[in-house]
Amino acid sequence: MNPTRRQLLLGTAAILCAPHVIATPARPRAVVIGGGWGGLAAARALAAACDVVLVERQPRFVVLPLSNRWLAGRAEKRRLQHDYAPAAAAFGYRILAAEVLAIDRAARRVDTSAGPLTYDWLVVAGGISEDAAALFDGDAAASRHYTEHFASGYRAGADLDSLKRRLDGFAGGEFLLTLPLAPYRCPPAPYERAVVIAHAIRSRRLKAHLTVVDPNPPWPAYQRIFAERYRQEVSYLPNTRLRQLDPYRQVATLDIDEVHFAAAILMPPQGAATLCRTAGLTAPDSAWAATDARHFGSLADERVFVVGDSVGMVSPLFGHYPKTGQLASRMGQIAATEILARIAGSRSEPALPDSTCYAWVDLEPAERVRIDTSYRRRGDGELVQTIRQQREHQPGAEDDAWLDAHLRALLGPAATG
Repeated sequence: MNPTRRQLLLGTAAILCAPHVIATPARPRAVVIGGGWGGLAAARALAAACDVVLVERQPRFVVLPLSNRWLAGRAEKRRLQHDYAPAAAAFGYRILAAEVLAIDRAARRVDTSAGPLTYDWLVVAGGISEDAAALFDGDAAASRHYTEHFASGYRAGADLDSLKRRLDGFAGGEFLLTLPLAPYRCPPAPYERAVVIAHAIRSRRLKAHLTVVDPNPPWPAYQRIFAERYRQEVSYLPNTRLRQLDPYRQVATLDIDEVHFAAAILMPPQGAATLCRTAGLTAPDSAWAATDARHFGSLADERVFVVGDSVGMVSPLFGHYPKTGQLASRMGQIAATEILARIAGSRSEPALPDSTCYAWVDLEPAERVRIDTSYRRRGDGELVQTIRQQREHQPGAEDDAWLDAHLRALLGPAATG
């Protein structure tokens, strides 16, 4: 549904407030960095008792769980992108459309391209960073060439639009898709994207082949699909590392072979948002943020919380929470609840996040998998993870209903009407 004129006017007011946002508020100020699932959930919850400013550089919220369907031509772009303004107006917070330049934790200040923001509480929901230089031994020119021609399309904004143009323009030859070592954002997404490419090769009758280089153990559902349905189109290489990459000659050196490619999606190592590193929020010898696993408070600063994909290890038993949209949203809610409790002079009740994820295993015939992940604490306090996967051979619209419910919670009723 399109927003009403009143919603548009209210939303515009919520965004066009930068000079006033920077002034000192009467209520405790909570600054939320990042307008993804975790940041939106935190902003909505905190608005109950705080002056909330959400700082986001992108003009629109991008629904990344829909991205592979959009790349396959099975979702409209209007469902993929949503304005922030109606959400800010509906839930009572403000948006500062700006770039975050630095976090000064000692001064409790966020420096932005629109000016400084002081805070009482800070929620960092900056998503992931990609270390492209790691693919090329720090070669800056090669990294720029990668960004122009082989970027992963794993982040919102121009990356995804560029990937769509590259896939639509692919005319044949060898297509290379590389995965990073886990953890990375949305575990099934690269395999789902591989299915999109394989299906395009077959349906468009291209003289082409896809090689998937995966340094991780095989994902059984996708390994089966590649072997049974796309044997001619796909070579899936689990437990295989990318050793060297020449982006100019377009040659990838693997453990035991070389791949000469005409097109590629190259996924660099991932880590927490760059701001986490520059603000001293990452764990020693880790690319990910160090947080309290109960409330996602930073171990470096009691006034700072980190939620979403940037969060690092939470359990010695399974490592990281899966970096999914629903789990990021739950983290945002849990962190906000703890902040509100501290403002009131207490502590929040323990809560654990959960995650549901739908991933397409094939497009024709349609086959999907639902992945439910839940958590409990065992007797010694360590987190235990339970994963349930359900294959759906005749999938209905449950994934759309799941997504619409989350979009309404994050963005308000105008998002799905």
